[in-house]
Amino acid sequence: MPTFENRKQDHIEHSLGEACQATGLSDLDRIQLVHHSLPDLNFEDIQINTTVLNLEQKTPFYVASMTGGFPGSVDINLKIAKVCAQRGWLMGVGSQRKELTNPEAKVEWENLVQQVPHVNLLSNIGISQLITSTPDQILQLVENLSAKALIVHLNPLQEALQMEGTPQFKGGIGALRVIKKHLTVPLIIKETGSGISKPVLELLNSLEVDAVDVSGLGGTHWGRIEGARANSGSFSQIAAETFADWGESTLSSVMIASAMKPKYEVWGSGGVRSGLDAAKLLSLGADLVGFARPILVAALQSEQQLDKTMEQFELELKIAMFCTNCGTIDDLRTKKVWAWKKSY
Repeated sequence: MPTFENRKQDHIEHSLGEACQATGLSDLDRIQLVHHSLPDLNFEDIQINTTVLNLEQKTPFYVASMTGGFPGSVDINLKIAKVCAQRGWLMGVGSQRKELTNPEAKVEWENLVQQVPHVNLLSNIGISQLITSTPDQILQLVENLSAKALIVHLNPLQEALQMEGTPQFKGGIGALRVIKKHLTVPLIIKETGSGISKPVLELLNSLEVDAVDVSGLGGTHWGRIEGARANSGSFSQIAAETFADWGESTLSSVMIASAMKPKYEVWGSGGVRSGLDAAKLLSLGADLVGFARPILVAALQSEQQLDKTMEQFELELKIAMFCTNCGTIDDLRTKKVWAWKKSY
């Protein structure tokens, strides 16, 4: 357990550093929303509520899974849960892997649910752990959270580079089929910052998952983080430099997924740093947009700062909608309000 907890602490510290951000690689700066000078609506009438996973939500935003399982994560997650409940954001929790071997680890989440009963939480486990666990074990993780859905995260690059990694993914497709049959809540597949290419997006459609968060290249890069954790001059540290820009961009992943018109909801995250970034992804067809690092940075300051940051993103989304003549999220998703920037 000390090794696990130290790793989680390392992840938080390195994710705050600029060197572990794939800044500029999301490709969101390649498009712009087309300015509409005469919107036929009042700003105060703009509605940003939406429906995802058959849940009525006040916003099209969620806090993407980040951390859990070490002492410092308790306070962080409690702050996030409180503000998510207040503002109507979904919240993905950090990996629940620790609960598979330490039953006492569930106390962190049970306490959170007791203190913030109205937050809509998303359970979370890695594909490697899904493969080696029984359906009953996974269902227990969902129950511990009273979760609205289960996220299974994909992170092959991170696992291949991590000193303590578990890059054993064989059998993952079968494990997804099995857990889908047992779940009574939606199944979400999420990358962790390297995006999802068309062949995998098509495969996931055939598996009839309920949502896919492409989590594209452009934000926190877990290959860089594991390189920063590795011993200087080690094979892993050098390999991490080689793969520092590895992945499919957030823009590309969302565009490909949306164009497929899949049976699953398309969620966009990876380098989303403003409400305008979110508006771009929604205009490309995303159903939900995830924020991670900006939420962590704000939460480490205070609950009040976190609330201000999330309110700022909501305001920026509304401004983008007003200036594109979109009164609802459906308008933003269905009207053609984006264009390629001329410089491209």
